[in-house]
Amino acid sequence: MSSWSEERRLNLAAEGAERRKDNEAALDRRLKAREAQAKLAREERANREAEKRRKKRERKAAWKARTDWIAVNTDLAAALAVMVAGMIPAFYFQLDALMGAGVFAGLAALLAFMLEAGAWAATAGEVKAMKSGRAVWPYRIAIWTFTTAAASINFAHGLGTAWWLGAILAASSIVPVALFHMVMAGRHIAKPKPGPEVKGRAKHEKRRRKDHKAVADLADRMVSAAEYDTLDFEEAFVAAWAIIHGTPKPGMTPELHGMATRSQGRLAQSLGLTKNEGASIRAALLERLTNPLPGASPVLESEGASTPLKDRPKRPTTRFPSRKQAPSNLADKKAHEASLAERLPDVHDLADEMALKGRELSARAISKKLHIRLVDAAELRDLALAERSGTRIPAVNGHQH
Repeated sequence: MSSWSEERRLNLAAEGAERRKDNEAALDRRLKAREAQAKLAREERANREAEKRRKKRERKAAWKARTDWIAVNTDLAAALAVMVAGMIPAFYFQLDALMGAGVFAGLAALLAFMLEAGAWAATAGEVKAMKSGRAVWPYRIAIWTFTTAAASINFAHGLGTAWWLGAILAASSIVPVALFHMVMAGRHIAKPKPGPEVKGRAKHEKRRRKDHKAVADLADRMVSAAEYDTLDFEEAFVAAWAIIHGTPKPGMTPELHGMATRSQGRLAQSLGLTKNEGASIRAALLERLTNPLPGASPVLESEGASTPLKDRPKRPTTRFPSRKQAPSNLADKKAHEASLAERLPDVHDLADEMALKGRELSARAISKKLHIRLVDAAELRDLALAERSGTRIPAVNGHQH
């Protein structure tokens, strides 16, 4: 009996210990589950608080953005407010006027909406056109067509009560559109104006094409004939000038080259240079025809340039016969021919002046300029033209020209 009791006591003790372990494990699991639930609740609460704070920041940022936009775009914000304040009464009174004229309510609403919405649709198109640099006049025509039609309806509707009411109702259609255009015009960035260099270049190009049309037209044809972007217009203009005028320096012509040569010759004569010095000057001028305006003239460096004026030989002057006088004998004829020869430089000067004006040398012009007879002027003209063309003709007083 005692052994059985002892064994039973041990078994009960073991079972009790096992139950305690099971209870402790169950309690530990409950505690961990409760702690996990509490942690999850804390996390969810923190997430909800964070979400609330995020939404609050977003609302604050959105509100700040709107207030900042209004602060920066006060003119546009005010214009939009005026638009809303004007569109609603304009639409209402248009609808009332159309319905008062017997138009069905639905059709009257569509027509009033067409006029108001059409004007603002065209206005939005004009804004985009201004930003992209496109033409805006088609949009402006549409804008003021719709606006004028809507304002006319409102004016006629209000005129039945009082003229000032008609003016106010018409203004409800015109003022919002006009104000919005003023705001957009002030906000539009105008294109920069060309500077003085660009204006000067354009003016020079226009004047050059006007003064030298034949050369410019030939240069344009040369550029169009060449491969794309291989021939510059300036290079073509220089080549065209050489083709037409025979000189590679734009601005110079055979007439101007001849004028420069004769002017240097007359300068050498006035300085009292010898024949050999004059010939060397002429040779130097012929070598420098491509640049007829040198920095230093060989004539000025010659010995004659240092001769005092009082010691230089004076150019002989011969009294020229009047238009009514004519040489009678041989001696008078020789004197007359010599006087003609002395007037040849003046005729060459006149020819140069007329060439610059695009006119030909004529006997009448010589007669008028030198106050001589027409027959003598014709003889001088023939002599001058022969010298300019390089033809050797028997000249007066037995000399060759």
